Amino acid sequence: MVAIARRSLVAPIGIPVTVATADDLDGVQDLTLSFDITGASRVLIWQINDGTAGTAGIDCVEISHDGGKQWYADGTGTIPATGMLASANDVTGTVLTAGALNAAGVEPATAEVGLFKFGPYEGPTLIRIGRDTSNRGAGGVGVDWVTGAPTVLMIPIGSATGAIAAQA
Repeated sequence: MVAIARRSLVAPIGIPVTVATADDLDGVQDLTLSFDITGASRVLIWQINDGTAGTAGIDCVEISHDGGKQWYADGTGTIPATGMLASANDVTGTVLTAGALNAAGVEPATAEVGLFKFGPYEGPTLIRIGRDTSNRGAGGVGVDWVTGAPTVLMIPIGSATGAIAAQA
């Protein structure tokens, strides 16, 4: 039997990629977990509390428009704030402060999964998760985890139709 064509050319949904790994306390600051999301109309990001139970730390979505030379937290610098809980209304929903995924009051730290939506972003755009206090992007609130850390995954919507590769 012939497969039915189900792909959307208007808003293709990419394949999930890991942007931060479980139990990596200070994350990755090179381009090995940075991804090109140029042209994405949205990006879905979710934290999975699958590592050792973390006691403190903040994951922050950071964006670069210059190939990874300068990074900014979502909602700081020239980057308009776009991140919010996936359950939030796109028009009236509360925007996350500086792209923080798990700061107190943003989402329950004990939840099994936190789901968020970000974007759109104009022009060439790279995305990463900032966890390192000493190397966070401008305006970032990312903080190294004391113990444990969740896995953070991302799916681009509206750009890549398959798996996207890390930048390094």
